[in-house]
Amino acid sequence: MKILRPMDKMKALSRMAVLSSFIFTLSACHEDDDYRYPSVVTDYACLVTGTHGQPMQLLLDNGRDYPVTLTEDYREGQDSHTTFEPDTTYRVVSIYELGADSTAQLYSVSKILSEVPTPLRQGERMRQDPVYLQSYWLSGGYLNLVMEVKALNGRHRVGLVDTTPRGMHGKEVTFYHEADDIESYRKKLYVSVPLAPFGEALQQGDTLRFVVNLYDTGVTRLEMVM
Repeated sequence: MKILRPMDKMKALSRMAVLSSFIFTLSACHEDDDYRYPSVVTDYACLVTGTHGQPMQLLLDNGRDYPVTLTEDYREGQDSHTTFEPDTTYRVVSIYELGADSTAQLYSVSKILSEVPTPLRQGERMRQDPVYLQSYWLSGGYLNLVMEVKALNGRHRVGLVDTTPRGMHGKEVTFYHEADDIESYRKKLYVSVPLAPFGEALQQGDTLRFVVNLYDTGVTRLEMVM
């Protein structure tokens, strides 16, 4: 598989991210929001920031990139949880419109869980509280997933764990989910697994396996041949 744009400096959430704030930052992308933007595109992408942390460039998975223009909706609606460090590339869910001046007019952007999978540290225990899986696909050198968790206002720890068994031709990634919450409303969770860091361990013809505990089918293994 050809990796289109391996990121030199990818800013990712720590493995034990707190999902309660994570969901809050994604609320602008939730499809049941009352507010409706004009004719826009909602997409996974990479966002490049400038010297002061401002959004500068949007890199799409189809290989195209656009300079960013911040709309009034972005300036008014972007909450304080979505802050960016200077000169960094983030994996995001973006809501944008392509302008006549060949810029991406940005209405909203949300950081998503995108980190290099690593093995659990010694003494750590794997937690796999269930989630719903809405969709998954490969694009731009990432395995992208849209999931849902049952949440109210408690804490959820989420992460990506490298659980590749010895002798496997490829890589296995397990979704870590530890919920300390009441199962109430279904909230979206966006995940994007970077494949470039796997290097020679994931070549054409190898298997990429994603393991996740689902409400309807239990522990499920999604397998893709690269």
